[in-house]
Formats: sequence, C-alpha cells, structure tokens
Amino acid sequence: MNILRSIQIILCAIIAFAFTTAPVSAIYDFEGIPLDTAAQGEIRGEVLTFGTYGLTAPPLECTFTLPSKPVWARVYTGVWGGTERYTGWEELSVNNGVPVRRDLFGKDDRHPETLVSGYGVYWVAHDCTDQLRGGKNTVTLTTSRGQPESRIDGRSYGIFVVAVVEDDKLPLTRYWIAEGNENLHGEGWSGTNPTRHDTCEMVFEKAGAAEGAAADLTAVLVASTKGQPDYVLFNGEDLGVPATDLTLYPEGARDIGNEHIGDATGNPGPEARYIDVETFDVGRLLGDTNTVVFERGRDLNGDGEISTTGSKPEGEDYIHPCSVILTVQRPDGAPAPDFAVDTPVAAGAYAGEEATIRATVRNYGVRPDGKIEVAFSVDGKVVKTVEIEPARSGVQQVETGVTLAEGRHTIAVRVDAGGDVDPTDNEASVQLTVGTVPDLSVAVGTPVRGGLEAAAQAAATQQSPAPLFALFAGLSLAALLMMRPPRGKAAILLIAGAVIVAACPLAAASGYLDYTLPITIENGGGSDVGAFDLTIYLDGDKAAVKQIDGIDAGATVTIDVPLYTTPGKHRIKVVADEGSAIKDSNRANNAAEGEYAFP
Repeated sequence: MNILRSIQIILCAIIAFAFTTAPVSAIYDFEGIPLDTAAQGEIRGEVLTFGTYGLTAPPLECTFTLPSKPVWARVYTGVWGGTERYTGWEELSVNNGVPVRRDLFGKDDRHPETLVSGYGVYWVAHDCTDQLRGGKNTVTLTTSRGQPESRIDGRSYGIFVVAVVEDDKLPLTRYWIAEGNENLHGEGWSGTNPTRHDTCEMVFEKAGAAEGAAADLTAVLVASTKGQPDYVLFNGEDLGVPATDLTLYPEGARDIGNEHIGDATGNPGPEARYIDVETFDVGRLLGDTNTVVFERGRDLNGDGEISTTGSKPEGEDYIHPCSVILTVQRPDGAPAPDFAVDTPVAAGAYAGEEATIRATVRNYGVRPDGKIEVAFSVDGKVVKTVEIEPARSGVQQVETGVTLAEGRHTIAVRVDAGGDVDPTDNEASVQLTVGTVPDLSVAVGTPVRGGLEAAAQAAATQQSPAPLFALFAGLSLAALLMMRPPRGKAAILLIAGAVIVAACPLAAASGYLDYTLPITIENGGGSDVGAFDLTIYLDGDKAAVKQIDGIDAGATVTIDVPLYTTPGKHRIKVVADEGSAIKDSNRANNAAEGEYAFP
C-alpha cells in the first residue's frame, strides 16, 4: 500500500504540473541545409548513378560497374540518428580499402560534408574520385549502431553513388550535381512549436539549351513516406504523374517520394523504405536558367492547412530533399571551358587593416589543361594575380589579402582561361565602404500577432475534441480505482496519468499563435559589414537563427522574425554576431533583452 500511495502522490503531482505549467515556447532551428552545387561542368561522356536503398541495419553494401575511371565521383550515405542530440559514427570502405570513419555529432556537427538536419537525418558526402575505378566497385557502410559508446540509431537509408565518366563515343553533356539536406516539415514536426517549412528550391544556370535537347533531372528524397503526397516542379511544371488510387490520395495529388524507386513517371519500381530516387525527362521544359522546386504537400481543399492525416492526406509530415542532378546533352556543342565568377565578398575590410577578398569561380564547360589566372583589382588597378589549377569539381573558392585605405572602393575579381567560350561573365565586382571598425547594435520592436486567418485557425484548433476526449478518458480510467484491487489500481492509475499528460501537449499546442517580431539592426561604424548571424532566444531557449547578408556603414535594417508561442509575456533576447565572426568596436550593444507582451 505504501508503494501505491507513493505512486498516487507522484501521479497527482505530475497531473498538477501538467495543468499549471506553461508550454515550452522555443523551437530548435533545424530547418535544413540548403541545396548547393558540389560539382558542375561539361564532359564528353555521362553522369552515372548507382545505389542501394531502404532503411536497414548496417552493414550495407553497394556494388556497381563503371566503364572507366571517373573524373569526379562522390558516395553519399544516409544515416538515421534517431534524434539530433545523439552522437555516433559511420565507416565507409571502398573496394576493400581501409575503412574511413566519420564522427556524427548531431546538432553540434561542423564537418562541411556531413549534412545533418531535423531529428538527426544525415546525408554524408564522401569524395571517392581516387578510390573508384573502371570495372567492378564495391562500397560498404557500417555505423556505430549497437555499440556501447553510441546512442545513435545508426540504421542507413541507403548508399547513393554519383560518378562523372568520360566516353568519346557519347555526346557532350553539361551537368550540375547539387547536395544539401533540406528539412521540409509541417506543424508538430519541429520541436514544441508548430512551424512549417513547406518548400525549397535549387537553380541551375547556363544550361545552353538547344531546341530538342535531351535533359534529365534526378532527385533523392530521404525520410519520404508512401501515402503522403509531395511534389517536384521544374520551371513551374509538376513532374511525374498524378496518383491513380483515389481511395488513398486526393484528386490531382502526386506522391513523388512514395518509397518506390523510379516509379514517379508511371512505371513500377522496387520498394525502398523511407527513401526515393527518381529521374525525369525535362528536355521540353529546359531553359537557360532552370529552377527546381520541392513541395512537401499542397492545400488541396482550401482550408489553409496541408493535412498529413486522415483517409486522404495532402502532404508529408517531413521529407528531406538531399541531392539533385541535372544533365543536358549538347551534341552540337564544341568542347571548351566556360568560366564565371560569383560576386566577391570582403572580410575584415577596415581602414589600414588587411582584408580578405573571396570569390567563387565556376566552370560550366570542359576542364582545361594547365592552370588559369585569377586577378584581384581595387578601383580598376590589379593588386594581385594568382595561378590556380582548375578544380575537378568545377567549383572552387579563391582569395587574397589586400590593405585598403579609408573611402569607397570597387573590388573586382576576374578569371582568364584560354579558349573560354563566354568571357562576358568572367568578372564580378562589389562596392564597399572602408573606414572605422563596424559597431552593430540591435533593438526589439513590439510583437505583432498574425492576421485574422491565423487567429481563426488557432481558435479552430482550440475547439478540437481530441485533447478533451483524452482528458475525459484519463479521468474515467482514474475513477476505476475504486473498483479494482491494489495492483490493478496502480496499473490503471499509471495508464490514466499517461493519457492525461499525453493530452496536455495537445491542449497546450492549441494555444500557440504565430507572431512577427520586428528587429532593427544598425551598423554605427565606418565600414560595411559582411554576413553575420542574428540569434533570437525565447524564454531562455534558442528560437531562431537568421543570417543577415550584411549592412552598409551607417545603415539600419529591420527584419521581421516569425515566432510561434502562446499569448502573454515572454522574455526575448536578440544577439547580433553571437559567434564573434566579425570585428566589432562595441559588443556591449550587440544584444537586447527584455520582457515583451504577445497579444
């Protein structure tokens, strides 16, 4: 009886806590890593992909045959962490070579080729150009699953291999290979707050499309679920075919990530749990600039939500676009390099101090023999010229140091390569003001509640019978205590408490509303400042991190940050450049903190 009494007391305390404690309002910022080009260029040959797919316990193996040694290749591995808080490792062996271990640190990971987002969904990139060969190749993946020092789930979504291979008998092919780990998700899949991340996109430029050109788009979707629609668009047009089973899908819905490889165009495909790889013919849609959009679902019934439950869901709970490949055949094209320069950026550009000028150089054409020249200039005068070996990936960063005097300057970067087919974009420039060290300061405005539509939606959520039903069920179970023996009482009391407490997050979540928090950032210094992070804390927890592209000297910018929390008073803290990435003359005013009323 003493044990039962203790359980009753503890449970009563839990129930009281559940009904009196305010819900946690902060969100963990795990929205995803944007897709970006890892390799691009042109080759007389082809881009080949291979894979072993489907969530399974390691070890996992992928065996494939290449016609010749690749000029560029990567192996991608998908690993399920279970949560972003768990850590572990994976090991990759290529052609029975020495296994290479990669530590997986979850939310604390900093490896540039370990792409992790959401609740510990990993997409890990491995440069295997030198390890792969013409003929048979075998890639083997193991993880720390089951190891005593590891808490990571460690199952693998699959192995995905991309290899660029030369073949003189094939037409000239221009290609782009993008990687990332976007976390598209709906409400309820972003921690304790009902945030949404519905779409993402990737842009491929300079396709040099000719009429009737053959072009293919390959997409890899991780953590996909059959029966929950999702969409891929190319230049505004849906790819794939509509779902035909209208007992499972709304009319007009498409389910690209339906856990069946290669079936999105209507053909049958093998099943693969929680991953999908699809290739589409996009030749008739091709332009010089091409935009790929991923959507986790659509509001097909017009109620303002993308439902993920019920007999006919409208979208995915969450899905991770991780790789996108575009290939364009150019049979009439002449092999030649085609370099371009992205807009340069300056770091540490203060009067009398050495600044670092960086730029990304891209090659859309064939890789030339020998080195290329990159020239850095200030106000029309070349201050540095460097020779570099063109990267096999077709994408590389170049940088140099330069000391600038006080004033307004034009910084330019130019690339020169023999036989460049299009020199019009070989140079890019930026203007910047150089003077005293920047001085960032921040101020927080009055929180603004979302519009009437958001309020109506919140009210409708509050009227949902699910929390009340669960609460009633829990109390009813508790009432059975008087009719059960002691052992039964303890069991039923625990079950009742679990049901009641489970109902509380639903009831609490129903009180969440969307708000906009205006934040003003001023650069009171005499120099332009480059990109930095703005970190927002809500009631002591990190709620969001926004990247600010930069602020001119003496300028002020205001941004609106979306937050999701309950009405009432909340403590807000905002910090500019929390990681001290830039030099600042007065860090005391980089933060603002106080209590703010959310209406």
